[in-house]
Amino acid sequence: MGVGKTIQGARKRAGLTQEQLAAEVYVTRQAVSRWENEESEPSVDMRKLLASVLDVPVTDLFDLPEGRTCQCCGTPFDVPNMPFGTNADGTENPDYCGWCYKDGEFTSSGLDEIIERNVPYLMQATNYTQEEAVSFMGALLPTLKRWSNTKNRNVAANLTKSSLYVCPSCSNVAWSSGEATVSCCGNVLEPLRASRNAGILDATVEVVDGCQCVCINHPMTKEDHLLFIAAVGDDLVRIRRLYPEQEARAEFYLQGPCALYAYGTDCGLVRL
Repeated sequence: MGVGKTIQGARKRAGLTQEQLAAEVYVTRQAVSRWENEESEPSVDMRKLLASVLDVPVTDLFDLPEGRTCQCCGTPFDVPNMPFGTNADGTENPDYCGWCYKDGEFTSSGLDEIIERNVPYLMQATNYTQEEAVSFMGALLPTLKRWSNTKNRNVAANLTKSSLYVCPSCSNVAWSSGEATVSCCGNVLEPLRASRNAGILDATVEVVDGCQCVCINHPMTKEDHLLFIAAVGDDLVRIRRLYPEQEARAEFYLQGPCALYAYGTDCGLVRL
């Protein structure tokens, strides 16, 4: 069964119309219809979002090989010259390839190393971009035997722990993907703490032509203005810098689920 029919079946089991699913994943109803009719295919990140919304294994939404694959790197065993791994006693191990498992030991220390090693081959085999290949492996590998009990999922979601900073002297905006010491103009910057938007900002979020459009009704004066609007996702952070007397608006191409933030001189950091 193709990916389109899988999406359609999962949508119906979830009791969703095409319009409702479209709203959940920030696309148009026509986009969902094209996927289900297999006129087009969702991106790698969109498949991850669909899997989450429809509560199905993400691997169901990829055209994965039907035969056996290495349970460490996901490479099909029917790849030419693909060796089987070997146990400590020299016998063949049917679960892992020889590139991942040799003499009873794994040849890599973690997910990062496996992804870095295999992304170029995946790009060549699928015509994925580097970003798509990394995202695909970040979704696939945790489902394999070696990684199924791995608690550290940072390879696929390391940027969700990002921190944002603003310099009080020059208003420079900075971010880090985790804990870091950040300084500017001689100031050691503290990570911004977000408040929930309970009427703090008058914001609307719409999806238009594959973009998430954020518009905030704000005076944007020199004394009181928004410095930025940001989208923080699993593996991508996007920041739209704003200035006084400018429209408080930002557009972000959809790259899977993300959290939206705005920072103002008066309101601080607000999660929209």
